[in-house]
Amino acid sequence: MEVLQLTATQFIKPMSTGRNRPLLLGCEDSANNPFEVVVKFRGKEMNAKAQMAELVTAQLADDLGLQIPQAAVVDIPAGFDAIIAEKDLAAMVKSSPGLNFGSVNLGAGFTTWPPGRNLVGAQRDQAADIFAFDTLIQNPDRRAVNPNLWARSDKLGVYDHEQAFSFLALPIIGGAPKPWQAAKQPKSFQFLEQHIFYRSLRGGRLDFGPFKEKLGRLTNGQIQGYAVAIPTEWRSKDDFSGKMVEYLGEARKNRETLIQFIKHILR
Repeated sequence: MEVLQLTATQFIKPMSTGRNRPLLLGCEDSANNPFEVVVKFRGKEMNAKAQMAELVTAQLADDLGLQIPQAAVVDIPAGFDAIIAEKDLAAMVKSSPGLNFGSVNLGAGFTTWPPGRNLVGAQRDQAADIFAFDTLIQNPDRRAVNPNLWARSDKLGVYDHEQAFSFLALPIIGGAPKPWQAAKQPKSFQFLEQHIFYRSLRGGRLDFGPFKEKLGRLTNGQIQGYAVAIPTEWRSKDDFSGKMVEYLGEARKNRETLIQFIKHILR
């Protein structure tokens, strides 16, 4: 996935969902090509680590074959808030100058995934890949109350990953939990029981072979490239980006045990 480098030029509207109050903005690249982008602004939950997680996760998801909007780094020019009439939104934008994470708008023809909808046809395999992906990045934020999923025809797609990799930023005794070492930290993965697809996939015949193969094919250059795309101003002294790269390299090496753990969870 190419991470777009864009500049905001137009305020379109606030998005109807999202606790981070994302805005739909008109943006342009260096060649003046137009894009509509859903931008998440820095704030209480969308800190620099969350923006790094979003950017890395988008690239990773694409390389693993998941459907995900194209990622963008959006420059918010000084004074951009002046074109927004709603005062609280203008204040949010004014406090977030510079580079913010964005996703290219999906446009028409898709629906958000409602809780309780049954998986049909190829959606079951896609749901299994999404469950495996969320286990890999340890994303607790794809629950029935907040699926963070979209559907278009028989395709399932994902978005909103600011909580991914958050375990790498916490001071955990014994080190960060890893699904290929789950026996040492079994309670660390109880969040998976709240996953939107947990009940639908349990007890079924699932093929994680393609997911494992794609994870195994990731090169060092690809994994390191995820971090290279992170803007300097987002980077932290504790090298959060380096921790994500190291974790993904270890996950690739231990992919067989990772898949065995996922099958165990869904037995």
